[in-house]
Amino acid sequence: MRTSSAVLSLAVAATLLAAFRPSLAAERDRAQQLNKIKVTAEEEGRSTVGNVQVVGVTDLEAEQAQNFEDAIRYIPGVSIVDLGRFGDNGFNIRGLEGDRVALTVDGLSFAESVETTPAYEFFRASRGSIDIDSVKAIEVVKGADSIAAGSGALGGAIMFTTKDPYDYLKPGDNDSYFRVKTGYTSNTDELMTTATLANRTGRVESMVLYTRRRGHEADSWYDSSPIETGSGRRTPDPIDRESDEVLAKLDFLIGDSQRFGLVGEYSRATNEINNLSRVGGPGYLTRRADDDNDRDRYGLRYSWDAASTFFDSLEWTADRVETKSRALTTILAGTGCVPQNVVPCVRSEDRATEQVLDRTALDFSKAWRTGSVGHDLVYGLAWQQREVDFAAVDTRYVGRTSDTSSITVDPDQVPNTDVTTYSAYLRDSLYLLNDRLTLHAGVRYDRTEYSPTLDAQFVDPTGSIHDVEFSAPTWQAGLDFKFADEHSVWAQVGRGFRAPTVGELYAPTSSSIVTEVATGQQVSLWDSASNPDLEAEESLNTELGYRWQTESVQIGLSAFRDKYTNFIEINDFIQDPGTQYQSCSGNTCTVTLGKEYSMAANVGEVTVKGVEVEGRWSISQQWSVRLAASYSEGEKENGDPLPSILPASGVLGLRYQSPTQRWSLTGNVTHAEAKKLKDATLSETSDFFTSLVPDYLSDAYTVLDLFGDINITKDLRLNAGVYNVFDAKYYLWPRVRFVNEGTNTLYGYVTGDGIGRYSEPGRNFRVSLSWQF
Repeated sequence: MRTSSAVLSLAVAATLLAAFRPSLAAERDRAQQLNKIKVTAEEEGRSTVGNVQVVGVTDLEAEQAQNFEDAIRYIPGVSIVDLGRFGDNGFNIRGLEGDRVALTVDGLSFAESVETTPAYEFFRASRGSIDIDSVKAIEVVKGADSIAAGSGALGGAIMFTTKDPYDYLKPGDNDSYFRVKTGYTSNTDELMTTATLANRTGRVESMVLYTRRRGHEADSWYDSSPIETGSGRRTPDPIDRESDEVLAKLDFLIGDSQRFGLVGEYSRATNEINNLSRVGGPGYLTRRADDDNDRDRYGLRYSWDAASTFFDSLEWTADRVETKSRALTTILAGTGCVPQNVVPCVRSEDRATEQVLDRTALDFSKAWRTGSVGHDLVYGLAWQQREVDFAAVDTRYVGRTSDTSSITVDPDQVPNTDVTTYSAYLRDSLYLLNDRLTLHAGVRYDRTEYSPTLDAQFVDPTGSIHDVEFSAPTWQAGLDFKFADEHSVWAQVGRGFRAPTVGELYAPTSSSIVTEVATGQQVSLWDSASNPDLEAEESLNTELGYRWQTESVQIGLSAFRDKYTNFIEINDFIQDPGTQYQSCSGNTCTVTLGKEYSMAANVGEVTVKGVEVEGRWSISQQWSVRLAASYSEGEKENGDPLPSILPASGVLGLRYQSPTQRWSLTGNVTHAEAKKLKDATLSETSDFFTSLVPDYLSDAYTVLDLFGDINITKDLRLNAGVYNVFDAKYYLWPRVRFVNEGTNTLYGYVTGDGIGRYSEPGRNFRVSLSWQF
């Protein structure tokens, strides 16, 4: 396999190089570019945070991004969080991850995580997804910006913007556009096709975009495994992946200044997994999984460029998003076949979560000048309600037959809960001293109400669950001063926050019967309890930066210090610590002072600090260089490091654009430092899945990627690339930090060479061909 991959990779490179011949006709045709959507990394996003990068559709196309991980591949300090068998579960920005990084698409927040245990397989990816080919821009915000992204933008935010009909259509007259793109990715054996159709007839604009993907598991560096099943398997488990997504938009133009539109999204993704790495011993003879991840969106939108006294533009949106995740596991077991005791037997575990988000928002903008002072004001308000639901059913069968021996409806992971949020914000940017000084100031207010419903599927023996509400004001201030024609400094300070998730507030509650030693009386005490008295996590983010910008050179350097308070973690506590209780299991009884139980709690502070650099140099019209690097370190209140901090990394890129602009070639070198043991070792932990000392660390690595594109004709374009050109073997810290060494098949531990299945792909290639008219 590795040999064939190398041959194919070289063939792709040869195809690119052979095609790179200038053409006068191509120069004339360059005016009609393939990608009509002009969103580049240099464009300004919605956030005023000083450290923002916008990844535009031209970047995504050039780098052949097939998923979120590809999209941020060349942004140091940002990584995907790969937990659970659904795949990614959000992003890591400057060491904060999961629900602590806000994810939005067209202003709509993704679903929240339900399972509070970091490394467990189910529901860590219930936040949903959107196909990368439906996106025209990804705004990566480093540092808190609750004003732009709302709750969850504690350490940063990833904000997606989907494509629109007018992105493809010429202004004014009736117009039509059609494009089809097909591609192949070798490391996942994925075939994809995207078809885009846009039209304007009179005052009606429409667009339909459909993407189909069919592939398999992502390769590791290894081609084969000497051990086929069990924790020592060094190649990933076989997976058949399928996904289909449709994005449709219909806009009605009302006069020259108003637009009313309809939005619809349909997303279906399935994984069929042969979980060979979890097969072992008599318990798991076979283990298979069928997972589904669905996302539907229906929306209305209205915009008005009014140029009135109170606003220049108004935008109103109303949306419903339904996100469903289901994990069905089927096991052929050689033990535990009760009550019929027919061995072996089949059992299934069906876990599902559903979240429905309703949101309406009204946003305004107003720009004006008073003498030499300019203003750029944005303000608005929003209402949203999220419904969170959960279901778990365990079924046991008689032997291998379809006859059931038992059906157990497990207690829900969380109660059915309505979460209602009201928010309002205002932000002004002032331009002074002939626009050499810019001041930013903003404030936001959020009020969130949680209403859980207890039923037969979620009982609360502790009596700790009840309605909760809290309010959270946040703010942000900053300045940008151009002290010389080519030089400027900037500074910012902001308060971020994250409201607790339903899973953190209302994780399963349970109790057990123990005996009070002094009286002999049996009492019910907690094993786990909810904590509705949790406070929102908060952050205070400060950052200083310097920029040097000329016509050919752009260099930026920044240093930041982020302090996070009220961190939420699952901790152990003692109920009735002054009373002796006896608890028995089988023939063994123990006596303790008080009863230990677990509960989510605000546990203290975390400080993260670091430096980042970003530079671009246009050497000539044909040659350009890009440099980006990031270093950060984090520490908890007790002196422990923050293990989720990413190792220092950097990207150096060299790009050549032909004089006719017909073709281009880019080489990117990515280097990451090793994760040091002292930066990942804890003095104490209450998390069953997190070791005090990690069993695996990531080593330093350097990877070269080579990719390019050519306009074969004005309507036909070829993109191709070879990734990890020198076939380096390496591991990413976010993928190995939760991996433990051992034979416990319940949680997917690894032994021996088993860590190999978490390695990154070796040399691989991608190629795509697109045609438009």
